[in-house]
Amino acid sequence: MAGWSPREQTLELAVRRGAIDRACDSAEEAADGADLIVVACPIRAIPQMFGAVARAARAGCVVTDVASVKVQVMRWAAELLPERVRFVGGHPMAGKELEGVAAADVNLLQSCTYCLVPASDKGLPVVREMVDALEARPLIIAAEDHDRAVAAASHLPFVAATALVRAVASDLDDLAGAVASSGFRDTTRVTMASPTMHADICNFNAEALGEMIDRLQRELDRLKSQLKFPAIEQTFVEAAEVRQRWMKSRAGKRAEDKRRAELRVVGGAGSE
Repeated sequence: MAGWSPREQTLELAVRRGAIDRACDSAEEAADGADLIVVACPIRAIPQMFGAVARAARAGCVVTDVASVKVQVMRWAAELLPERVRFVGGHPMAGKELEGVAAADVNLLQSCTYCLVPASDKGLPVVREMVDALEARPLIIAAEDHDRAVAAASHLPFVAATALVRAVASDLDDLAGAVASSGFRDTTRVTMASPTMHADICNFNAEALGEMIDRLQRELDRLKSQLKFPAIEQTFVEAAEVRQRWMKSRAGKRAEDKRRAELRVVGGAGSE
């Protein structure tokens, strides 16, 4: 497995950790002769990377990405990638507040939803095989549906946590900082994620994210109007019920993934 990064330290660490077998001097060198190319870079750098792929990729090569937005990436793929390659947009719904090869985790994608937006049906089986090998759950989805969904479930939480930290920043230097505990820590954890990545997300998913921010603002205004009334307790009850339903659904999916994995192991053992 070959890889390239503009940072030499990243390449050296990737080789030491076994993420790649061979460090290349350019993106073109890494793409040359590959059967599958995974583009993992800041969203703003994707056109440059697609240009390198277009110059070097062999006919029939499958190309995918891991960007957090898909509408713009699919447009770039249609504009910049040649017909000889097969593109499937990708986005694994898992991550950490840390970044880089040093924070890599071999189990990070286990049981996570892995969104796939195929521009080429011929390339889809190859990328699905990769997703299966990572023990993730593939979800075939349209680019527009993806961007609306992640605006609600992923991008808005980051923006909301950022607003929370900024709103109480001066208080954290005083008594509030002394009494802040696990609730504040867990609610604001995502603000430690890559500023570059989230700046790109806001830029390239501005319309969908803007709609979600408007929704959040309306909900905050409603909560503010209920602060001195018993109705706010029911609002808290409803929110807890929504989260509980989501957690049960998530647990059910993980249990099903585990059952399928066990069946694969049993089936493999029985076939020897």
